[in-house]
Amino acid sequence: MATSTSAARLPAERAGVPADPDLIERRAKFAAAPVDPSLKVSVGDASYGSVPCRVLRAGDAGTVLYLHGGGFRMGSPEAYLRYCSVIADATGTTVVIPRYRLAPENPFPAGLHDAVDVYEDLVSSMDGPMVIAGDSAGAGLSATVTATAIRAGLRTPDGLALLSPWLDLRCISPFYRSSPDVYFPYTAAVAAREAYLQGASADDPLVSPLLADLAGFPPTLLQVGAHEALVDDAVGLAHALAENDVSARLEVVAGRSHTWPLLFPDESDSVTTVACLTDFIISRTADRR
Repeated sequence: MATSTSAARLPAERAGVPADPDLIERRAKFAAAPVDPSLKVSVGDASYGSVPCRVLRAGDAGTVLYLHGGGFRMGSPEAYLRYCSVIADATGTTVVIPRYRLAPENPFPAGLHDAVDVYEDLVSSMDGPMVIAGDSAGAGLSATVTATAIRAGLRTPDGLALLSPWLDLRCISPFYRSSPDVYFPYTAAVAAREAYLQGASADDPLVSPLLADLAGFPPTLLQVGAHEALVDDAVGLAHALAENDVSARLEVVAGRSHTWPLLFPDESDSVTTVACLTDFIISRTADRR
């Protein structure tokens, strides 16, 4: 893939290892989630920075770059079509979901290179509002793309929205021991981390954006379930943003585990969480316009 100007500032890509049969089987279960036909959203394909993407168009209010979760080793744009089409429809935006490369075949920093390439291509080719959003590992990538863009002198996104963000791959939070979350427990976090890092340091701010320089970050929405192992990641980022005089909204939802709006989209807490996300995107795109 082509390398953008800002991606050239990132560490060099490295060779990975093949995915084992169990991971391949688990990837296959990340089934496509179809778009609700009642929504006024068109689904297409495009490439940005030579990275293939699914593109959901519902209006010209702005663009949302959505980086999917899956522990850096699973997930696909197709699995996020339902969720992202709701976002597009409610906000009147175009949502771009990159097919970034996955570990262990493509360890850090391959997926980050892809995400940065897409962002740089988008901001160089459009003038409207731009929000970056993501969940879990994709939320961590979203924060790292933002930090990389600022360091490279690119346009800063108008907003950053993070659901169940995995921001500290050191996995040292006590919530990993106390959390009842069965969807992203400590064992899953460590396995995903090792597949992604393959010898790279979890102390690197490009790996753990909780450790990054957050000066210049845009207004940020953080949403996390109170039963998650990642509560400290979200709270820690909110605290660090406040220290850097950045507006941040932290929503902690009682009784909820990892990425609940994706797993249980029709439940009331999920509907409310997505509504808060879309309200945030609307406010950030309106401010930019």
